Amino acid sequence: MRIIWLAGTIVCCAAAFCARAAEEEERPRIEGIWKWDFTMPDGSEITPRVWIREEDGTLSGTARFRPGTDVPVTNLVVKREEISFDVVRERAGVRVVTRYAGKVSGDRIKGRITSNRTGEEQTFDWEAKRSSSAEGTWRWPVSFGNFRNDATVNLNQNGEKLTGKMPSRRGGDVEIKNGKFKNGVISFETERERGGEKFVTRYSGQLTGDKIVGSILSEFGGRPRTNDWEAVRID
Repeated sequence: MRIIWLAGTIVCCAAAFCARAAEEEERPRIEGIWKWDFTMPDGSEITPRVWIREEDGTLSGTARFRPGTDVPVTNLVVKREEISFDVVRERAGVRVVTRYAGKVSGDRIKGRITSNRTGEEQTFDWEAKRSSSAEGTWRWPVSFGNFRNDATVNLNQNGEKLTGKMPSRRGGDVEIKNGKFKNGVISFETERERGGEKFVTRYSGQLTGDKIVGSILSEFGGRPRTNDWEAVRID
């Protein structure tokens, strides 16, 4: 009897594991920055966004109506291709709850927005697209001998052209040069002067979601040096 019980337990555990694996396999990739257009009551157009991340198997997100208005999303639920979450804000002392619900298909979410912003519940169509843009603030670790630090760069994109600034440890910002985003590859250069000599550092990497993986080519002591580059989007 004990052998039968043990065999039954193993079968049940295996079935549960397979069911979870199948559900995870069926769930589309939801991580990334999703944007959509929205028309305000005064007729102006804005582009809200929600940024969904996955860490240690747990999904979380932040929503932005306009730059500088980021708030965490709540009640984030993803079941296969269906996604829903709430965004809670305060407006003139009133708690405003906006609920987003839709169906994920590739790089698009299509569904409905329900909000009590005006005091009465209103519903709007919602169609968000996953952003494949290189725009954002990127961070990566830097080490040299015993020195450890994080470097950042803020990138703006116009077509294939990238512009931006990289904060310097000596103060001020360094403008990037020859910035380009083409076929999923980000590349740019920085130029610094030290002791009357100019040093050029070249960055190149493949963009996948909120990560860039590639290499950094620089010169030190007159010798070229290549390091791995792995940057993550932090904003």
